[in-house]
Amino acid sequence: MGRNKRRHLQSSAQLKQEAANRKRARIIYGFIMVMVAFVTLVFSLMVLRTFFASSLYHEFIYYWIGTALLYLAALTLIAFFIYTSLVITIKNPQKVGKSKLFYFGLTGIICFTIGIFIVPELSSLTINSVRDMKDYSNGVMHVDDLKVLDVYTGGLSDIALITTDERELTLLFNNYQIEEGKQYRFTYMERSGTILSYEEQ
Repeated sequence: MGRNKRRHLQSSAQLKQEAANRKRARIIYGFIMVMVAFVTLVFSLMVLRTFFASSLYHEFIYYWIGTALLYLAALTLIAFFIYTSLVITIKNPQKVGKSKLFYFGLTGIICFTIGIFIVPELSSLTINSVRDMKDYSNGVMHVDDLKVLDVYTGGLSDIALITTDERELTLLFNNYQIEEGKQYRFTYMERSGTILSYEEQ
């Protein structure tokens, strides 16, 4: 084989390798941009919630969308790690050693396992929230007189988890008026247990 032909084959292989590297880089940048977009939307919703949520129902809508976007951001990050580990372990463009290949493969497996747990949570959150919104639009809400057994705020969180003598409820804007040991009439949504209004009995 002539020297010129070998050079041509080498340059052709290098061009293919460079094109493949650019393609992988675009995919990686795409993952990062999508994740940043999701996180930016979450912070935007937090601002909107602070200034424009006029009722506990509006708080619920902002909270649901924000939580769903956080899940999507987490799934995008997981997909990024899975893709990176697959490229390195299968293609191995950087000629990584076998010991490092093992760790990259293990990272991909762990991320995939985490993703398996996140997807059902996101699906359940979305289905229950949409059904609760449909019930609300149809005027279907639960009204019960319940005794409060515990109020958990998690420190500085403005969300309160209310444990009653029958079920757990969630107050998305905690103004610290609900007290343990007292009886309240709660209006709430069935599936998410989100409180829409309450009054002491």
